Amino acid sequence: MNHPEILLVPAFMFADYFLTLAGAIQRGRKYEEHFKIEHYEMNPVWQKAVKERRWINPRHILLTAALTVLLVLLAESTPAPDPLIPGLLGALLVLFGMVIGRHISNLMIFTYMSRNPEGITGQVTMTHGMTLAIAFFANFILLPPLILIALFAPHPFTIGGLCGAVMLIAIHLGWMWRHKRRAVKAVSGP
Repeated sequence: MNHPEILLVPAFMFADYFLTLAGAIQRGRKYEEHFKIEHYEMNPVWQKAVKERRWINPRHILLTAALTVLLVLLAESTPAPDPLIPGLLGALLVLFGMVIGRHISNLMIFTYMSRNPEGITGQVTMTHGMTLAIAFFANFILLPPLILIALFAPHPFTIGGLCGAVMLIAIHLGWMWRHKRRAVKAVSGP
């Protein structure tokens, strides 16, 4: 295999999914008492599976396997100095790295709240639109350093990483647009 680092992609995809489930469970211990939200999972494709706490998700396994096979086939058919594979890996690993970082941050917050329940009182109810907006805005935290890294170390991996961050922002923007469209449709009727 020309690029064994491709195997990090399925590892990151499975980490994303399992950390989502772990976060959904941990959120229910204390955080949920204070912050009421419609969906813990932002991606509409996985919301039902996460809500049902499906640890084995055939659809996710199939998607992960298909993407991995596609990347391996692409890497094996692409000449070695070609920047395509490092760029794709940068995009995917940074995108999933940002998501995994968010999951770890959530787990740390949920654990802290469980261990320090006196640290918060009251209750906030957020619409799914507000939850999506908060997640969308949080993605911008890595954009300035990734722009600097891509400018001063313009390697296909770093440029791909910047593209991955922009892709994650675009994905969240799409989810926000989709949610808003559904909300308008629900108010105005069919």
